[in-house]
Amino acid sequence: MDELFPWGSPGSKTNRSWVTSPSAATLERRWARLIGESDRETKALLFKETDSRALDSRPVGLPGFTHPDRCMRDEPPGGPRLLRIGLRSFDRQWLIADNRVIDRPRSELWDSLQPGQVFLNQQSSHEISSGPALVATALLPDTHHFNGRGGRVHPVLHPDGSANVPTGLLRSLAGALGLDELTAHDLAAYAVAVAGHSAFTEYFAEELLTPGVRLPLTRDPVLWSEAVGIGHEFLWAATYGDVGSPPAGRESVVFAVGDPRQVRYETGIGSLVPDTLGYDTETATLRVGPGVFTGVLPEVWNYEVGGMNVLKKWFGYRKASPTSRKTSPLDDIHVTSWPSEWTEELVELLSVLRRLVDLAPAQQALTTKIVGSPVVTVADLTSAGVLPPQPGAARARRRVILDFGGPDES
Repeated sequence: MDELFPWGSPGSKTNRSWVTSPSAATLERRWARLIGESDRETKALLFKETDSRALDSRPVGLPGFTHPDRCMRDEPPGGPRLLRIGLRSFDRQWLIADNRVIDRPRSELWDSLQPGQVFLNQQSSHEISSGPALVATALLPDTHHFNGRGGRVHPVLHPDGSANVPTGLLRSLAGALGLDELTAHDLAAYAVAVAGHSAFTEYFAEELLTPGVRLPLTRDPVLWSEAVGIGHEFLWAATYGDVGSPPAGRESVVFAVGDPRQVRYETGIGSLVPDTLGYDTETATLRVGPGVFTGVLPEVWNYEVGGMNVLKKWFGYRKASPTSRKTSPLDDIHVTSWPSEWTEELVELLSVLRRLVDLAPAQQALTTKIVGSPVVTVADLTSAGVLPPQPGAARARRRVILDFGGPDES
């Protein structure tokens, strides 16, 4: 992956948990509490000062998210600007999009946010033993997005909109496959089709003891086309419909009424935030406190990314009193009643995981065929001058803003 998508980066790292939440309203309440505090020591405790950020810090604004030239100590009342991010795999949360409260934002990633952007994420610092070896999001990824233990993000597009691939790679692959052309998004779709399922992780368990995904590149145009088709549907589901190609006639990742795969919300969760999550295999029923969701396959309930159970992690971030993640007294400000939008988000998540579960058998069969067929090798790409990537390929290509100045006032 480091050679196919050379520019990679850790995800955004806040170093303070109070700036993220599944609830936008909670972030607004935390911000108001911080800004309204007049005692300097108490305010510093609420903020959680670090070597990188303090109440008197004046960092430059993030691309697309500039802030007034003042420190947090002097911030007047008003609401924060929020951005939806990928906090963990398939878990969309909110972040205070202000460089004064984020220790290591990875400004290149912020600058690369654009229509069509896809962030591929792999576990690059630890071995993985279960779940897909590669995940995807269209949202700004947190540094622990993959499974809560670090990872490395590979954007498909540079900030300037160009493809994050080595010079000549797409042309060389197209030639080997007998195709007129292929795109960086096709390569990303191929990657998740091959590596975005648990069978890949199981098959290459020994290789994955050394962190990082190594991808077999088929020479068979039929297998390539099949993988790209599956991969674009995978990307559509994994990004909640933001990128990729949906099945014919679909606009939402949620299954239509009457579809046998539909997740049905049978019994209400109520207004209180539940503290229990359970599953009944015999009835395929998910229970969220008193709430009941039917049509949930065991494979959905057990869906993992690198040992992280997706549903349990999602629910854990929404339970009351998340003391295990506390970095500031502001973390004690959380929802006091279950928002209805969380129920809608859970149905979306269950639908996404069901779609990925349904794609997995085709991915497994495809990967088996690819491994047993002729592939494009490192030696092939080296002799073609594609590898190693050219100097500077691992750096983000930033947007160039031309300033022609104002009217001549001489």
